[in-house]
Amino acid sequence: EEAEPDPRYAELARRQAAVKIITVPILTLHGGDDRVVFAQSSEGLEEHFTAFYRRVVLDGIGHFPTREASDQVSRLLAAFLDSHGKR
Repeated sequence: EEAEPDPRYAELARRQAAVKIITVPILTLHGGDDRVVFAQSSEGLEEHFTAFYRRVVLDGIGHFPTREASDQVSRLLAAFLDSHGKR
């Protein structure tokens, strides 16, 4: 069961909803066992991106992938930056 949205973030949610297309490369890393922001929340968003988009769900990882799987996150981020950005 999902919690009700926090009213403190209503303006941010409104602004995010107004943005229909994101035109920069995106790498989304999601902990498969995250109980704060469920991995399902990032499913099916591909239509909102016109540039490269990759979504990776890290099995067995919770809300803090950079702490829980730092080596894996570093490898994924380095590969993304090598292809789409600068280090």
